[in-house]
Amino acid sequence: RAPILSLVLTFAVLFISLAGLVLVPVNFLPLPNEGTLLESFTLPPGTSLLDTRLAVQRITARLLRDPAVAHVYARIGSPASSTYTEPAYAGEIQVVLNKGVSVNSLDALGQRIQRESQLPGVQLAVDTPTIERVGESLSGLPQPFVIHVLGPSVSELRRITQEVSARLRRIPALADVFDNDGYPVTQLQLAPHPDALAVHGLTAAALYAQLAPLTRGEVISRIPGGDMPLNLYIRLADAPQRSLERLAALPIRTRGGWTPLGELASLTLTPTPNQIRHINGARALDVSATPTESLGATEAAAHRALSGLHLPAGYRISFGGLAAELEQAAFGLLLAVLAAFVIMAGILLLQFDGMLIPGILLLEIPLALIGGAVALVLSGVGLNATGMIGFLTLIGIGLRHSIVLLDRVRANERGGMPVEEAVREAIRVRFRPIVLTAVTAIVGMIPTAVGFGEGAAPEQGLAVVILGGLVWSALRSTNLIPALYLHWRLKQLAKAARRLA
Repeated sequence: RAPILSLVLTFAVLFISLAGLVLVPVNFLPLPNEGTLLESFTLPPGTSLLDTRLAVQRITARLLRDPAVAHVYARIGSPASSTYTEPAYAGEIQVVLNKGVSVNSLDALGQRIQRESQLPGVQLAVDTPTIERVGESLSGLPQPFVIHVLGPSVSELRRITQEVSARLRRIPALADVFDNDGYPVTQLQLAPHPDALAVHGLTAAALYAQLAPLTRGEVISRIPGGDMPLNLYIRLADAPQRSLERLAALPIRTRGGWTPLGELASLTLTPTPNQIRHINGARALDVSATPTESLGATEAAAHRALSGLHLPAGYRISFGGLAAELEQAAFGLLLAVLAAFVIMAGILLLQFDGMLIPGILLLEIPLALIGGAVALVLSGVGLNATGMIGFLTLIGIGLRHSIVLLDRVRANERGGMPVEEAVREAIRVRFRPIVLTAVTAIVGMIPTAVGFGEGAAPEQGLAVVILGGLVWSALRSTNLIPALYLHWRLKQLAKAARRLA
C-alpha cells in the first residue's frame, strides 16, 4: 500500500545493519577443529640454541598441565634444505588435543593456550596445520599491521621505535606488538689506531685479515652431503663468549713479532638494531603487530595513540603492511565493481525495454545485503572470508528471483493483462518456487549456522549470512519488488496517457 515508505524504511534498515557490522568481530579464517594446534614461537634474533631449548621446555611443561592437551611435539629451527627455513631461535610446537575435547571453534582454546605459553621476549602465534599451510603459501603477503619509522640516525630511530611500541601496546585492538628490526643485537666494534699500526708495519686491512678467521671463522673445506654440502670452518672455539679483556689480549702477528690486539685497536661492544631497512633511500625500522579488530578501526586507534608523539626534524612515521595493500586493492576492486555495474546495466537495458525494470533490479544489489548483515549482528558470529562470499551469493539469488518475477509480469502485460492483474498473476505463479527454494536452502544451512558438528566454524559465517539473506530475499521478492514495479508502472502508464491526450 505504501511502497515508497517501505523502500525508505528498507534503506534505513540497510544503513543500521551496515553500521552494526562494526560491532561484529572480523576473523579472516577461523581455526577449524583438526584435533591439533600449532603454536609457533620466535625468540629475539641471536638467541642461542641452548636458550631456545630452555624456553621451549618451559612452554611445553605449561602446556602439558592444560586438561585439553594430550601430547606436545616441539621443533626448533628447520633444515637448510627445507622449503621454509627457520633459524635456531624459532620453531613450532604441535599440540595434540585430548579425544574428549569437542569444540566447534578452537579460537577460545587457542587463546587460552597462548596465554599459558607467554614468556618475556617470546613472540607466539597459534593456528592449525591447515592454516599453517595456507600461511606458508601466502608468505609473500605483508604483515597485517606495520609502522615504518624513517630517519637518518640509527640510535634516534631505536629511541622512536621504542616509544612507538610502548604507545601501541596500550591499544586493546593490537596484540603481539614487536619491534623486531629495532631489537638490539650487541656487536663488536673495532677502531684501529693508525699510529700503532704504522709503528708495527700493519694496515687496517691486514689487521682485519688476521682477526676474521679468529672471530668470524674461515671456511677451509667442504664435506659432500648430497645437494647441500657442509662447510667446514675454523675459528676460536670460545670467541663469542670471550670478554673484551680476553679479546684485547689476542696476539696479532706484526713486523716485530706478536703484539696484543689491544695495543693496535680499541674494542667496544655496541648495541645496534638487528636489521635496518631502506625505504625510498631513507633508513627505516619497522614495528609490527597483530590487529584483533578491523584494520580500519585499528589504524584509526593507532593514529590517535601516536598523535602526540614528538618527532625530531628529518624523522617521520608511515603506516604500511596489509592495511596499505588493502587500500590499493580496494581502489582496484572499486574500479572493477563500477565496470561490472556498467556492463550489467547494459545487459538489463537490452533485455528489458526502458529503465523501469533495470532500475528496480539494480536496486536489488544494496538491498540484498540487509538479511545477511542483520543475521550476523544478531547471531554474533564473526565475519570471515566465507561470509563475504555469502554476501555475493545473496546478490545473485535476489537478482534471479526478481528477474524471473518481473519477466513474468512483462509477459502477462504483453498478453493483454492489466498491470495490477499481471503483477498478481506473476506473484501467484512464482510465489511457491521462490518460497520452496528459500526454505530448502534455509533447512540445509541451519546445522552449519548453529555450529553443529566438528569443523563447522569456518563455514558458520557463510551459513548465517545466506540463511538470513534467503529469508529476506523471499520476503523482498514477493512483496517489495512487485509493489515498487506496480507503483512506478502505473505512474509510467498515466504519464503516457496524458501525453497522448
